[in-house]
Amino acid sequence: MSAARPAGDVRDALLVGAVVFVCSIFGIYTAPPGVLAAFWPTNAVLVGLLLRRAHPPRPAHWLCATAGYVAADLAMQHGWPKTWMLTATNLMGVMVCYLLLARMSDEYRGLRHPRSMLRFVLVALSGAAAAGLGGSVIHPALFGGTPAYGFMFWFSTELVNYIAILPVLLTMPDVLRRLAGRTRRDDGRGLRPEHLAPLAAFAGSLWLETQLGGPGVVSFPVPAMLWCALTYSLFATAGITLLFSMWTLLAIASGTLDIGTGVHTPQAIMSLRVGVTLTALAPLAVASVMVARNELLARLQHAAAHDPLTQVLNRGGFLARAHALLASPGLCGPVAVLMMDIDFFKKVNDTHGHAAGDEVLVKFARLAAGCLRSGDVLGRLGGEEFAVLLPGCAVEDARAIAQRICDAFAAEPIALPGGERLHATVSIGLAWRAGADAPVDALLSSADAALYRAKHDGRNRVVLDA
Repeated sequence: MSAARPAGDVRDALLVGAVVFVCSIFGIYTAPPGVLAAFWPTNAVLVGLLLRRAHPPRPAHWLCATAGYVAADLAMQHGWPKTWMLTATNLMGVMVCYLLLARMSDEYRGLRHPRSMLRFVLVALSGAAAAGLGGSVIHPALFGGTPAYGFMFWFSTELVNYIAILPVLLTMPDVLRRLAGRTRRDDGRGLRPEHLAPLAAFAGSLWLETQLGGPGVVSFPVPAMLWCALTYSLFATAGITLLFSMWTLLAIASGTLDIGTGVHTPQAIMSLRVGVTLTALAPLAVASVMVARNELLARLQHAAAHDPLTQVLNRGGFLARAHALLASPGLCGPVAVLMMDIDFFKKVNDTHGHAAGDEVLVKFARLAAGCLRSGDVLGRLGGEEFAVLLPGCAVEDARAIAQRICDAFAAEPIALPGGERLHATVSIGLAWRAGADAPVDALLSSADAALYRAKHDGRNRVVLDA
């Protein structure tokens, strides 16, 4: 493993250098004649690549990134002095952004906290200011003008690139985990035609820009982008704002989008970049707040439907899930319900204390969950009483599952907080119906009657409803 890690780092470093080179060439080729690039993605992409690594970047990553900058400038015949000055200024902003974002928690860095956008903007401002300091030194030497102008030109350029590109990289899902089916969220699940309406409105606003022209066209996509922020995931919204920024800057630079005034002067380009930055910020802020809101609602819904001790469904959550499952049109065939009651649980509390009783409940919930199938529903109805819904389960299979729970719980001792080991058992009543149209309450009542007989017959057993 120790030999594989350095080899992987070398490959990662070479990949970083290659990405920096390609992005730099792209930025140089899209530059208006006689000035710096209208859209320079390299620095923001480099920060995102370094942050998305599982481990902090090593010196090799920084060296390969530097080589990528240098190779791109030399390929465009910029010469060594100009190449080194541009590379050093680019790396100043990259290092500041990386160091500040690396210190944030995953929640803030992933823009999933209500105040994360504020911190992100402060980081982008800091990185842009660092590049601006370098620009105040090299810009007068390379392109003329005052140090103040050099600062503002580099600052505005980097600010729009960080705000446009970094959110996409910071919120990008783990592709490998998504392909393996281990992520909880799927942005494409349940996609309906109406979900495409915000995207269609966004595309229409971009087309309308080209048809009307004038200074106000830059703001045409704002309502559609806000609609997208309320509808789509944060990553999708970040991608849409990136598309808006790239389209606006490149379309104006190429003459495709006519805003009614010339943008060939450095002052006009600087003003345009700041305007695009502020325009792209609004939908990103809305999407970030929506993510935080949705995650808070999900936590509240989970807390309302789950037992805080055992983390299985509580009575209300179990009944709601069972009703929904039995009412689903895709469910057909037999259904079974188990009612389970831990034997002599009051004696456990009286003898060993409530902490020991809690340990018994947690242990049983985990063990029972491990004995169930993928689509089965487990809940704690109250006290030491649990229930299980077994959809599409033959009576022999339901009895086997119940017996497996009963035997496993009796065979495995429970370690109590004081170090003592306690043996406990469970009694289970089973109700089974051939059709899935049986009411949940009737099934629970029948299973409860079978549970009563299991208790009466000596406990630690499974009894089928007659």
